[in-house]
Amino acid sequence: MEIKKLIENISKKHRFDYLCETRIIKTLKGEEVDCLPIIFWKPRNASVPGKTYNMKEQFYNKEKMLYAHLEEVEECAGDAYGAPLCIRPNFGTIFIPAMFGLKYEVFEDNYPWLTTHMTKDDIIKFRFPDIDRCEMMNRAVEYIEYFKEKLPTWIHIYHPDTQGPFDIAHMIYSDNIFYDIYDDPDFVHNLMEICTEMYMQVSRKLKRTIGEKNNECYHGHALSRGICMANGGVRVSEDSATLISPYHIDEFVIPYVKRALQAFGGGFIHYCGKNEKLLDAFLKIDEVRAINFGNPEMYDFDSTMRKFLDSKKCYFGLWHKIENETLDEYIDRMRKFSDGGKRGLVLHFDQSMFPGVTCEQISYMWSSRMGL
Repeated sequence: MEIKKLIENISKKHRFDYLCETRIIKTLKGEEVDCLPIIFWKPRNASVPGKTYNMKEQFYNKEKMLYAHLEEVEECAGDAYGAPLCIRPNFGTIFIPAMFGLKYEVFEDNYPWLTTHMTKDDIIKFRFPDIDRCEMMNRAVEYIEYFKEKLPTWIHIYHPDTQGPFDIAHMIYSDNIFYDIYDDPDFVHNLMEICTEMYMQVSRKLKRTIGEKNNECYHGHALSRGICMANGGVRVSEDSATLISPYHIDEFVIPYVKRALQAFGGGFIHYCGKNEKLLDAFLKIDEVRAINFGNPEMYDFDSTMRKFLDSKKCYFGLWHKIENETLDEYIDRMRKFSDGGKRGLVLHFDQSMFPGVTCEQISYMWSSRMGL
């Protein structure tokens, strides 16, 4: 493995733009900018990062994991255009659930998956472990420290997939949680207290290991080109919350997400699927800086962007083009619903939307039509 050689190749391609990174920070703060940032997004067929090593090889070997992620970075470093280059220890969604003592299976061609869950009795009797002695946490610390040793400071390390309080609760207790929000709500509140506290303990430990401030972070959100926040230190993922009623969202999701974000001066939210009530509830949380949709195609662009602007929040992610829409028309639509291209949007620009147009051409068109 020639990690040093890969980093040298990346260094030759990479063009750091302090102004663009500053625009990302300011947009996530809700401030106006002269030109909204874009982060080029390239869809991949494979779910496992890298070309040389499979997931199982990466999971159990820090050198192979770093090499695989650097392969990804090398592919996109020349088209970063100010977006920070980011790498994480990549253990999948089982990262925090494994610290509850649950078993999991590691695959070659996909991310690890839980093979056991906790019973209600297990949860009632649960006592917090010393996370410094948890095998999964120790693996993350070992990988982060190795990454820090090998990487230049301009390739940033971010958290493994920490999910969010309700997602963690769903994973460790299984689909039983959807029955007990009706049958035993007091138990579910106790479960949510446990999962929120675990999320915060793990996140604090990770941030100390990375060496970043509590209320700041870089985050790749599973990509090599990421964001930087100066007004929030974490990401929260809450896919499972889309499956419950508005009443239960308010009772079992929002208070715990708010507490998790407060501990780190804010952060951004991700969820897949569609739930307008969940979106509206997240937009009302003061500590939410941005929201990312896993399925933006399910949302109406115009009305949704109005919600973000009215709430003084930022949408961070993809917006697909309309059929037969030209690049000029697409950029003008993004500009119209981002307060004239001044606030509320950190766009993932899908490179496949306009075949034959280079990232450099798109970047030039974006800047010129946004007013620069």
